[in-house]
Amino acid sequence: MKKKVTFEKKINFPTMIGEVCAISLEQNLKFVNESEVEGDLLLTGKYKLTEASRLEEDFSYSIPAEIVLTEKLDLNTVKIEITDFYYEIENEDTMVCHIELLVEGNEFVSEKLSDEERECDGEIKKEEEIEIPVKENGEVLQEDEKVDDNITVDNNDKSLFFNFQEDQETYGTFLVYIVRQNETINTIIEKYNTNLEELEKYNDLNNLGIGTKLIIPVTDND
Repeated sequence: MKKKVTFEKKINFPTMIGEVCAISLEQNLKFVNESEVEGDLLLTGKYKLTEASRLEEDFSYSIPAEIVLTEKLDLNTVKIEITDFYYEIENEDTMVCHIELLVEGNEFVSEKLSDEERECDGEIKKEEEIEIPVKENGEVLQEDEKVDDNITVDNNDKSLFFNFQEDQETYGTFLVYIVRQNETINTIIEKYNTNLEELEKYNDLNNLGIGTKLIIPVTDND
């Protein structure tokens, strides 16, 4: 990945700037984590109060910089460099600096991400709602037992039904829903036309978070 970052900085000098005799810009930036860069840019040089003056004044300014990337990069491959820099004199005593930085590196990929984590990062595009059929007596279908010759229940989904009791009213279908970012229990209740009491029968709602699997009963009139 390569990303260009441009910004503008105004620097007020204590005197008039008649002529800039020398100028340089160095960067002291570093990654504080996989997606954030912090540090400063050091601007140094010499200038004259007037073009006719023989006296040169030194100047040195530290320009703070902070960059937040949308991508996560492998810290072993990252690099930051100044690719463009120019300045303008404004109102005789103000230097306007235009700076362009190039940030590059390989995007960070974790091979150990779970399906829920990858879904939250946008890597899983498919719908994560799974219909789990049950028998009329309320028992969960066994692995590889099929309904209508095209629905198979996975053991991972079967294990979610530990809260079922034999004397509870059973539904024909249950949805296994994966909680996404920015969702709350209220938005899920509204989306599936259910209520808090029904969800509490089959779920532990005290530890609700991104990636949590919820069992949602579906009645015939839904």
